[in-house]
Amino acid sequence: MAEGNAAVHEAYDAVRTRMTDGRYAQGQIISPEAVAAETSLPLPAIEAAFGRLVEENALRLYPRHGALVLPLDLEEAREVMEARLLLEIFAIDSVVARGREHARRLGRDLAPLLEKRDTSEATLLQARRFHGELVAAAGNAVVARMHETLWDRSLHVAAASTAGAENRDSNIAEHREIAEALSRGEGARARRLVYEHVSAILRRVGVGDELTLPRPADA
Repeated sequence: MAEGNAAVHEAYDAVRTRMTDGRYAQGQIISPEAVAAETSLPLPAIEAAFGRLVEENALRLYPRHGALVLPLDLEEAREVMEARLLLEIFAIDSVVARGREHARRLGRDLAPLLEKRDTSEATLLQARRFHGELVAAAGNAVVARMHETLWDRSLHVAAASTAGAENRDSNIAEHREIAEALSRGEGARARRLVYEHVSAILRRVGVGDELTLPRPADA
């Protein structure tokens, strides 16, 4: 079973990376059989990867024909990520308002989520937990649920932004900077780094300067 899961992870990474770098273009129909032949990965693993990408709203299946590569709605991506940013800045402000030691503790608590991951899927799961724990630290259950909903709506964006080794490394490095700022009790710097991180995510999926996030007051 472990080997099967590893094959699915590899298949997911292969398909997601090709979608992100343009080898599988938006509007293109791709078939599991063709992808399996191209990547030399097992067909069942490719089919499972397609299923996960359908859940992310990155593919739409057409039985007996393959799957359509769906476009990313850039305007919606900006709006959803902007809302996520507001909640994450609120969380940082809430923690810092309780005292620098609370910020330092949060930074230390986030440290286990800074390890390099070998697959895009693992990096995506790590990122979800990192941002979720950051927001949960505010102690506001309503805000935490809102953030969870927004994460689900931004799954296509988050997955695309962590596809490929370079994007994975950038994502983890940005998380590390945020956690280190918090561990030093530097709330204003952490706010700025979260803003820069969300902006970088959008740049990685092709949102240009015309959709740049408004900068927080002291970021």
